[in-house]
Amino acid sequence: MQQKETQLETTAGASLPPKITKENIDPLAGSKKKVVLQWIRALVYTMISAFLVSIAAYSLISPNNFTIGGVSGIAILLNIALKWDLALLVFVLNAPLIVLSFFYVKKKFAVLTSLNVLFQSLWLLLIELVFPDLKIEFALQVERIFAAIAAGLCIGLAIVLAFKVGGSTGGADILAVIIQKKLAAASIAWILFAFNCLVIGASFVVFYDKNTSIAYNLLPIMLAIFESYIESKTNESMTNGFQSAIEFRIITNKPDEISTAVMQELSRGVTALSAKGMYTKEDRSMLVCVVSRRQVPTLKRVIHEIDPDAFVVMSNVSQVLGLGFYTSEN
Repeated sequence: MQQKETQLETTAGASLPPKITKENIDPLAGSKKKVVLQWIRALVYTMISAFLVSIAAYSLISPNNFTIGGVSGIAILLNIALKWDLALLVFVLNAPLIVLSFFYVKKKFAVLTSLNVLFQSLWLLLIELVFPDLKIEFALQVERIFAAIAAGLCIGLAIVLAFKVGGSTGGADILAVIIQKKLAAASIAWILFAFNCLVIGASFVVFYDKNTSIAYNLLPIMLAIFESYIESKTNESMTNGFQSAIEFRIITNKPDEISTAVMQELSRGVTALSAKGMYTKEDRSMLVCVVSRRQVPTLKRVIHEIDPDAFVVMSNVSQVLGLGFYTSEN
């Protein structure tokens, strides 16, 4: 019996593909060239992220008389109320937070966030000098909802790009990272929520018109809330879309056959756990495997062909980090 099991293991092992390593997936891993390429990508993503924030603030939010939360929202309010230069306001308001970030957070985060804020100011300055009329102002009040939608999409995407390379768009994001070491995550969320509410609430004073109805005066606040919702949903959808996968939990009497087929046909790792049916009291194996969405039909076919009686649970996985999927560097 022991000889048969050894023979089975040898046969199964011989039929498996070579083990995939970091070097197979990325031959440049750990090299200087890889580091340079990562920083080039980070700079490109940061420039695009800063441009999206700048175009949203200058062309969509400010001309349609509403604001957003955070430091950028304060800059927009001061620009509208006092006619101060928006590019300068963005840089000046973020400067103290950037200085603090170099002392309290990782240097890479501080550097990329600083560059993002600097690029925002440069983009705004460039737009003001070269394309001063690049403002999308809706004539009808009901149409301003489209400005909020477009701004939310732009800033949501900007945040995704900044986070993806290990930075941020500045402002409240820096505050969140700094106070993270002192307070629980729930406390941070409430602090940022209260801060954003104060900024958005201040827009009522800035845009208040005594000659109009209360509903009209509340419109900037409603637009800001709607923009924030679209921004968060864009961020969530794109982040989960980039790093989502499907987890399979397979309870089967044929773990070796299914595992071998999965590793051969899908090049995915499989983890076997001991399981026991509480009704039959029989010992079985539970296989755990995470695959990309495009591999789901293949895995379902493999399971059905080898063990039609297997009990399978599929669940969405919002993020996957590890070899073959995504690394913390991404």
